[in-house]
Amino acid sequence: MNSSWKSLCLLGFLIASLEVPIEAFSTSSQTSPIRDQSDRRSFVTQTLGGIVSGAGILTSSPSPSFAYDTARVQKWPGVEYLEPFCEFQLAIQAVAIAAEDESKYPLIKKRLEQFFKGAVMSERNLYAGIALTYTNKIKYDPQELPNYVQLDQQERFNLVEDTMINLKNLMVSIPATPTATYNKQDILDYANGATVSLKRWFALIPKEDVDKAMKLFMVSRFADANKDGRVDLEESEAIPEEYRELWKKRLGFIGALTI
Repeated sequence: MNSSWKSLCLLGFLIASLEVPIEAFSTSSQTSPIRDQSDRRSFVTQTLGGIVSGAGILTSSPSPSFAYDTARVQKWPGVEYLEPFCEFQLAIQAVAIAAEDESKYPLIKKRLEQFFKGAVMSERNLYAGIALTYTNKIKYDPQELPNYVQLDQQERFNLVEDTMINLKNLMVSIPATPTATYNKQDILDYANGATVSLKRWFALIPKEDVDKAMKLFMVSRFADANKDGRVDLEESEAIPEEYRELWKKRLGFIGALTI
């Protein structure tokens, strides 16, 4: 984990654990590019491929919403900042489906323990940092009221935190041993709660951006011919030209795969 990766994790940790006001992180703040290969993507690919066997890739997009009109936006961030959260959404949807099957509980618990493991440098804080970076890069209308901007930013932050809280409660609710007692309805409620909160977060973003980010995820996944979690120079030729440049920008932000 390099210093740039740590900066995103630390950002997520500060805003979540130290209760730093959302407005303290201005839209002018910069996050250094992350270029190192990591195992971050394994949580997503293993969850999709391992927990929901035979279900395929979930590609449904959240319902469009006009909630973002309450705070006028001049320019939305590039989809390269959104694509990592599309991966996260697919993983959470897969967890919600798997929660219906009690035989999958040990695998769900193991994946969530990996997600929260690492204290400050956890995947949980990494994704929180990614979400906050996306919010910070939203350029609001210069004439918009500051209070509206703060309310909009706070809503986005709260939805991500609700997602994380539900996932943590889900992890705790799943029994540690096969003989331990548990409440299945609680497990289902926490899994669905995480899905709903994240869906509402995406609903605050223009649907065309969400669709394009999801497409970027899909074309990169299909380009990974040997399924090693990397897209080498030869494999990258399979990415359509219009998305190839977007993927390079995405790599400049979060890395994970190397073209």
